Amino acid sequence: MYTAQHYTFYVADEMSCLKCGNDSHDALRFRVLEVHTLHIRDFTGERIIQALGEFREYEICTACAEREARAFLYPAKMILRKCFAFIGLILAGMILSLLLALNDSWPAMKEIFALRALGPLAVIVGVIGIFGKAREILSLRGKVSRMNHDDAMNFAAYTLVLENAPKKYNDNDITYIPVSKDTLNMNAPELAEKYNLLPSISVKAREIMSNGGKIDE
Repeated sequence: MYTAQHYTFYVADEMSCLKCGNDSHDALRFRVLEVHTLHIRDFTGERIIQALGEFREYEICTACAEREARAFLYPAKMILRKCFAFIGLILAGMILSLLLALNDSWPAMKEIFALRALGPLAVIVGVIGIFGKAREILSLRGKVSRMNHDDAMNFAAYTLVLENAPKKYNDNDITYIPVSKDTLNMNAPELAEKYNLLPSISVKAREIMSNGGKIDE
């Protein structure tokens, strides 16, 4: 899928919105560079292997971008959607604690400290998760509210790209570097810090983005 010396651009013949799948003549298009990361865990600890994948192009229709931008500005539904798993964890913890407290047929299980602690622990983790996610979303709300309309639309659309683009390839995690004026003006250390790249990969990414998809041999 990727080689050491040459990279190609991928552009779909008929592009459609990555979020809703509808064709649109009025869409925001993004070009991104894939980064494949393999996590290796052994007795020495954890290390990663990274490689660059393909250039991809994705579109988000203006309708989806507009809805996402509004969702950032009025985040109640977004908070609920993003916190759904944490809410489920809290409910599961409460139900488990209630069952252990009321059901006398489980005397042996009640004596197992780990099991008795599991319910309250799930509730605590869920509450912390909800507060953390809500704080993150409210911070984004403040950021988006200070943007002009075009910047807010682009931010919302690229957020949808990251949410809906592939995140795995075999055992590799896939992340993305947007090919934009901002990233093209970054040096290799800045790319490495912002996009969690190994130093050698950030140098290669900087070079091929600047050269339009090819790396000097």
